[in-house]
Amino acid sequence: MSGFFTSVPLEPPNSILGLALECRKDPAADKIDLTIGAYRDDTGKPAVLECVRSAEALLFSQKPDHEYLGQDGLPEFNKAAQILMFGQGSSVLSSGRVFTIQGISGTGSLRLACDFLATHVPSAKVFIPEVTWPNHPTMLAAAHVEQATYRYLDAAGTSLNFSAMLADITTAPEGSIILLHNCAHNPTGVDPSEDEWRQILAVMKARNQLPFFDNAYQGFVTGCPTKDAFPVRLFAKAGLEMIVACSFAKNFGLYGERVGALHFVCANTQEVEKVGSQLRALARVLYSTCPAYGARLVAAVLNNDQSRGEWEAQCKAMADRLNSVRASLYQALVDLKVKGTWKHVIEQRGMFSYTGISAAVVARLKNEHHIYMLSNGRISLAGLNSSNTIRFAEKLALILGTNE
Repeated sequence: MSGFFTSVPLEPPNSILGLALECRKDPAADKIDLTIGAYRDDTGKPAVLECVRSAEALLFSQKPDHEYLGQDGLPEFNKAAQILMFGQGSSVLSSGRVFTIQGISGTGSLRLACDFLATHVPSAKVFIPEVTWPNHPTMLAAAHVEQATYRYLDAAGTSLNFSAMLADITTAPEGSIILLHNCAHNPTGVDPSEDEWRQILAVMKARNQLPFFDNAYQGFVTGCPTKDAFPVRLFAKAGLEMIVACSFAKNFGLYGERVGALHFVCANTQEVEKVGSQLRALARVLYSTCPAYGARLVAAVLNNDQSRGEWEAQCKAMADRLNSVRASLYQALVDLKVKGTWKHVIEQRGMFSYTGISAAVVARLKNEHHIYMLSNGRISLAGLNSSNTIRFAEKLALILGTNE
């Protein structure tokens, strides 16, 4: 036998997925899983939105076929995704300046965009936050896109260092591509304010830089998808070209269906046609066409006024629970006088909190108390609920001590 694969090295488990698997295998009844960014209800169970259940019943009654989608994806999904992102009546939509292609959730949409940049904007460098979703630098490297970082967090690692962020974007070369988290920055939960977004816009417009938005949590911050779209809509109204990669995993609870959309806002309709042709060519060799089921569910919900209203209410309920968890965790930390300052917990936004807990303490939480979180101190708030928040705070107090 020839040893074709003898020299293949063993890749260690993904830092997040590997830790989540370790937690699942832990037999402890009181374990707490704060690893994966997937919504859970107050009982710790995955939640399926009622509007999605209704859409499933509707699709079942319609008996759709299982033919390939077109290369652009499901048309009624793409149109709904455009309106959700840019708003009904948006000038970029009415002028035909947006090309949308369905993607394999957020990850696949981002990767398709990276391949486009590598092929058609090879001279540009992509600037990403120094703390960001680990898949961002990995995907850029895999696509052979040159990258650099801009500063993001303060010295404590829990709040935005806006002056440093703006300075780095200002000194980035003209024509650079700036990757931005639209809302609920992953992994920190630290977002610019609306006024800070306006300052970022002014610099990028003056520097002729291309915004590249990762939009994975629209609706998960305020509970209102319109409010959470503020940065993208601000930049679009200002006339900037941009790339926006969207996921429907979190706000629709469709994690396993891999529903995404990739929007390119171009200068004119001629560029839209050319960009679209190249994205189709790149998608053909990556995955050919997207799966239909999840896109049909999203389209059924968003394209019906009653169903959309139900979705917005159910999305708000998820966001409200996460915000309630933030408040409960903060209050527990304060009441127990856990050593340190914890105001950042309620100042951050979205599903995650960058707690500032050290790797050594994280290790003790896991080894001594069966509490699993990332070594950088990030927690998924969805893993906390009314039955375990106090216990988490108590174990932190046990390890860190108190402010008394």
